[in-house]
Amino acid sequence: MISFFGNFQTNNFNEIFQFLILLCSTLCIPLSVEYIECTEMALTEFLLFVLTATLGGIFLCGANDLLTIFVAPECFSLYSYLFSGYTKKDVRSNEATTKYLLMDGASSSILVHGFS
Repeated sequence: MISFFGNFQTNNFNEIFQFLILLCSTLCIPLSVEYIECTEMALTEFLLFVLTATLGGIFLCGANDLLTIFVAPECFSLYSYLFSGYTKKDVRSNEATTKYLLMDGASSSILVHGFS
């Protein structure tokens, strides 16, 4: 089934990978709740990051258009930045987030240039 003007395609192969992404994210949440409570970080922010990163992965599995193939990993990587900088008071975490943001910005610009 193709939907959204040909941007997304659903077949059995895509559904297998979408199920694997959902399974991994649902296993990740209960395993990390104890760590989040121990470090006294906000659980709702963490759950929002996990669910939105999962949504980006699911969009990537069903992508059928070049623009969708570019936007879905960007959605996924945006929340990966937030995961790497989740401990706001740790200097190393902030440094890693900045480096990750700069490297992904450079690689995304090269990728867009290659698409054109």
